Amino acid sequence: PPSALPPSALPPSALPPSPSPRMALSSVAVSSAALEVCLAHALSTESEEIMGLLLGDLVQLDNDELMARVWSVSLQRREQAARSDDRVEISPEQLAAATEEAERLGEHLGRPTRVVGWYHSHPHLAVVPSHVDVSTQAMYQQMDTGFIGLIFSVFNSGRVVPGVPTGNQVYIQDEVRYLVSMGNLDDCGRVQVTAFQSTGVDADGEFIPANRPQSISNRRPGESVEREKSVSVAKSYIQKEVPITIIPSGKFFDSSPAISCLDKLSLLQNILREEEKHAYEKSLKSDGQEPCHLLTQLHNSAVYQKGLCRIIETCQLPLLSALEAEIQSAEDNLKRLRREKEELKVKIAASRKEFSA
Repeated sequence: PPSALPPSALPPSALPPSPSPRMALSSVAVSSAALEVCLAHALSTESEEIMGLLLGDLVQLDNDELMARVWSVSLQRREQAARSDDRVEISPEQLAAATEEAERLGEHLGRPTRVVGWYHSHPHLAVVPSHVDVSTQAMYQQMDTGFIGLIFSVFNSGRVVPGVPTGNQVYIQDEVRYLVSMGNLDDCGRVQVTAFQSTGVDADGEFIPANRPQSISNRRPGESVEREKSVSVAKSYIQKEVPITIIPSGKFFDSSPAISCLDKLSLLQNILREEEKHAYEKSLKSDGQEPCHLLTQLHNSAVYQKGLCRIIETCQLPLLSALEAEIQSAEDNLKRLRREKEELKVKIAASRKEFSA
């Protein structure tokens, strides 16, 4: 695997001109805060897939390669029709709302921010993208060739079979400890992540690179336009893994403020609660006309309360414990800084006495 990207390899704060839309994506750098939100979202439900959008930018490196940088996410609420254990969907309205969110975030940070990719979870499934994932990724890449996809495999256990791909290696910088891929033990829970793009295969079985034109202008004499179009369109798509680098949020930029994940984690609790409430309210009416039977209402109410209890137990209480630990850590650091301040005052006073003497 390639080596980890050193901090010097990251582009400076001043963004260069927009990269060419036909350049191939070579790597992706994700901030630790964005990764934490993605993992929390993926672990929020064990029976259904979740998805969201990645916010950041695309930059051109010195070696004329394209790198995606992700420093925030846009959490998406799943509608009842889109909630499934094996697939996820996003509406054009949600994509437009995420674009507006990226623009507001860019104004706050003082740097252009855009939607650069999407992520979703694979509960109890391998991290390898399915053919539906690859086709969806190919659809997004038709709009932007730098669009990246992340998959989080959660609630998965069992022996790792040698030779079977389990996700590309994640590089972690400066003591940021995220167990993104854990051990090869039997019955050991694993959280795995992979970044991928789709690459096309034409009718002859040859790969279609990102910088290959979509139309062929130098067709042979007598060759029809239909034949020209048929050889320029991919007949199928396969995945192409992209190396990932995890960078601490405080060191992701040279000058911009670090992006905290607390707001996103709090928003996630509201989204999960709204999903359960929307599903419950929709179940109160049968066929959208008359109310359901009383026993059906009692059953649906019990399911709704069970869902709320699950959110409290698996999401809100752990988040509360984490926040309490964060507050305790901040208080300990404050006490330490105050002690250091008093010690420095004593040393300064002693130095002044020696200097005056």
